[in-house]
Amino acid sequence: MVDDLRNRLKIPADRLEELNQLLLDPDTQLVNDLLEVVSRYGTPEEINRKAAENRALPVLLDKVKAVKPEYLEDLKWLEAQRDQGAFIRISDYRRKILGDQADGMKFADDFAVTLEVSALQYFPWLIACARKAIANRELMPGRFIKV
Repeated sequence: MVDDLRNRLKIPADRLEELNQLLLDPDTQLVNDLLEVVSRYGTPEEINRKAAENRALPVLLDKVKAVKPEYLEDLKWLEAQRDQGAFIRISDYRRKILGDQADGMKFADDFAVTLEVSALQYFPWLIACARKAIANRELMPGRFIKV
């Protein structure tokens, strides 16, 4: 059954040719409009290079300074807490919860928690969470993703 379904995914060569004709036709307005938008921002390589540059910490800090300068002190505090080892290590947390038996247990570390933060308005909550995690020796996500 899986092979039958897999075979249904195959795109016939004549369909690919039709798709290429559509994409390459200079009269296809949708493609023309898309290419116009892309051309405003550069080639895909240039766009990716700019995105990488904008993810650099100094650039991000400059953006915070411009948009929410009051967050800079909290960011410095958070960085200092990280550097001082203020956050509980996972192994210590496991021992705190499970006692000595934690040392002999296997854990599924592939399922680590990731917190999705969708906008800057949640930053004060993040700092409150970090303060609570440090004070109570609790875990908090060590990885955040942007959306």
